[in-house]
Amino acid sequence: MTNKLQFLQAPLALVGNLLLLVGCYMLTRAAFYVENQAMFEPVVVSELPSLLRGGLRFDLAAIAYTNALYLILLYLPWPWKERRGWRWMLRGLFVIINSICLASNLADSVYYPFIKRRTTASVFREFGGGDFLDVFTVEVVNHWYLTLLFVVLAVALCWMYRTPVLHPEKRGRYYTACGVGLLLSALACFAGMRGGLDPEQRPLHNGMAREYVMQPAKAVLVQNTPFSIIRTSSKKSYPTVQYFTPEALDAIYTPVHPANAAAEPKDRRRPNVVVILLESFASEYSARLNPYSEGVGYMPFLDSLMAQGLTFETMMANGLSSIDAQASVFASIPMMVESLMSSQATMNTFDGLGNYLKQMGYHTAYFHGADNGSLSIDGFVKACGMEHYYGRNEYDNDTDWDHHWGIWDEPFMQYYARMMTTMAQPFCTGLFTLTSHHPFQIPEAYRDTFPEGRLPIYKTIRYTDHALRRFFETARQQPWYDNTLFVITGDHTNLQETPAYVNDYGRFQVPVLFYHPADSTLRGCRPGIAQQIDILPTVLAYVGYQGEYLAFGNDLLSTPAEETEAVGYINGLYQLVQGTHVLQFDGEHAVALYDLTYDPLLQANLVASPGAKDTLRRMERRLKAIVQQYTTRMNENRLSVMNQNQKE
Repeated sequence: MTNKLQFLQAPLALVGNLLLLVGCYMLTRAAFYVENQAMFEPVVVSELPSLLRGGLRFDLAAIAYTNALYLILLYLPWPWKERRGWRWMLRGLFVIINSICLASNLADSVYYPFIKRRTTASVFREFGGGDFLDVFTVEVVNHWYLTLLFVVLAVALCWMYRTPVLHPEKRGRYYTACGVGLLLSALACFAGMRGGLDPEQRPLHNGMAREYVMQPAKAVLVQNTPFSIIRTSSKKSYPTVQYFTPEALDAIYTPVHPANAAAEPKDRRRPNVVVILLESFASEYSARLNPYSEGVGYMPFLDSLMAQGLTFETMMANGLSSIDAQASVFASIPMMVESLMSSQATMNTFDGLGNYLKQMGYHTAYFHGADNGSLSIDGFVKACGMEHYYGRNEYDNDTDWDHHWGIWDEPFMQYYARMMTTMAQPFCTGLFTLTSHHPFQIPEAYRDTFPEGRLPIYKTIRYTDHALRRFFETARQQPWYDNTLFVITGDHTNLQETPAYVNDYGRFQVPVLFYHPADSTLRGCRPGIAQQIDILPTVLAYVGYQGEYLAFGNDLLSTPAEETEAVGYINGLYQLVQGTHVLQFDGEHAVALYDLTYDPLLQANLVASPGAKDTLRRMERRLKAIVQQYTTRMNENRLSVMNQNQKE
C-alpha cells in the first residue's frame, strides 16, 4: 500500500496544483468582471454555466502553455534531480510563472476600459519602457485592492503548492513513472493548448470565446490575458481571405480613388490644414452630441465650435486606441485585427496626408507633447509625410511637464499656435493632445476650476476643452487663421457610464468636426455617417488635390448620405455601420445584425430574421469586400498608390 501511495503522490500533487491554478484564474476573472461590470450587460444566472465552462477551457489552455516547461523539468528521467534543491527550483518556477500570468489578468482589469479587448502581444510594441513604468506605478497605488488580491494569490500559490515527489530508489519504477508522466503531460498540454482532442475541431483561439456568451462584448469574460498574448505572439497579423475574385472585388469596393483633374480648392488660395486629435474625447461627454446628457456636458467650447462648423448625424472612430487613430486620420487606414502601428505591417509603404499635400507645396509638421518616441508616433507620422516633429524635447521647458505623459495641454497648444505662425503657408499640421489620458490629472492651478466628476476623466476633458478654447483665442490673432481648415476629432472613447454608449456601437462614437472661419458652406449637421478614415479624402477634396490616392474612407463633401458608412473591429469581429444598421462578421459568418432605430442598446440580434435578409446580404457583401481589400493589401504591401505610380 505504501508503494502504491508513493507512486500516486506525484500525479495527485500535480492535480492539486492544477486545481489551485484554475481557482486562481477564476478569481481573477471575477475581479475583471467586478472592475468592469459597467462595460457589460449584467451577467444573468442562466448564462453562468456556459461562461464558466468556456472560461475553464481557456484557462486550461493558458495553464498548459505556461506550465509546459515545469512539467518537462518535473518528469525528466534524471535520478539526481530528486534532490531538495531541484524541488525548490521547480516550486519557484511554478510560483513565478503563474504569478506573472495572474498579474496580467488583473492588469487587464484596469487596462480593458481603454482598449475594449484583452491585451495581445502588440502591447509590448505599443508602449515604451518609460510609458509602461509610469502607468504601472500609478495603477499599483490607485487599484490597491487588485494589488492586494495579487499578493494574496501569489502567497496562496507558494503556500498551497504541493511538491510532486518521484522516488528514484527503485530505478525500474522510477523510469517508468517518468516516462508515463512525460507522455501524459505532453498529451494533457496538447489537449489543453488545442482546446480538446477532437480532430474535427479547430484549435482554440480567441474568437471561440463568443460561443459561450449571449452578447459578443462578454467574450472577454471567457478569455484570459496569458492565452491572448501567447496566441497573438507569433501569428501573422492579418488573415488571408478571398471572398471574391480580384475583378469582382474591385467592382464591389476599392480603396483607390481615381485622379480628378477638375478638382480645385474651395478658395483660390490653398487653405492651411490643421488637424487636432483630442485624447479620449468621446461623443458621450458632449451636451450637443449625447441625447441622454440632459444638457450636461464636459466640452462646452468644442460644443460651441461644432455649432459653427460642419458635423454629421453619426460620427465614429475606426479604432479604440491612440495609435489606431493616427493611422485612421493621417493615412485613412482603419484598425482591423491589429493596429497598423504595432503589427508586422508597420514597415509597409503607405501614403499619408502629408505625402499628398507636399505635392501641392504644403509645409508639414506634427505636434505631440509627450517624450519623443512615445508610442512610436513620431516615426509613423513621418511616414505619413509630416516633415517636422515637435515633442517634449523641442518644447524644452519641463516646468510644464505633467510627470506622466508630457507637457500639459494648455501651454503646449499655445506653443503649437505660435509655431504655426513661423511656418510658410500653406501648411498642414497635426496636433495630438495628452492631458485627458489616464491617470486623469490636471495642473494644480485648475483643481478648483475643474473639480472631480462621477468619472475621473470628466475634469480632464473640461481642462483640455479649456486649453482648446485658449488655443483658438490665440489662433484668431494669427495671420494664417482666416485661411485655415480645422479638423477636430477625438482619438477614441474612454470611460463610459451611459448605457447607449456601453456597447459595440457606442464605444466608437467621437466628434468629427470640419471648421473654416471664412467658409459658410462648412456649417450645420448633415445626415449620414462620418468616420475618422473619411478625414483624409475629405481634406484632399477640399484643398483641390487632383491626383490618385488610396484611402479606405470617402470624401464626405461629395458622398451621398446613404452611401456613408463606418467600419471597425472589436472582440474578434469586423463591424460595419450603414444607415441605421450595425453588422458584425467573424470572418466567415455574419454573427449579429442590429437596427439602431428601435434597438440602440444592441440587444435584439436580427441575423436570423427573415425580414432582415436583404439588408444582411447587402451589408455582408460590402464588408467582405472591405476586409479582403484590407487584408490583401496589408499582407502584400500594396497600400501606396504614389509608390506604385513611381515604379510604373
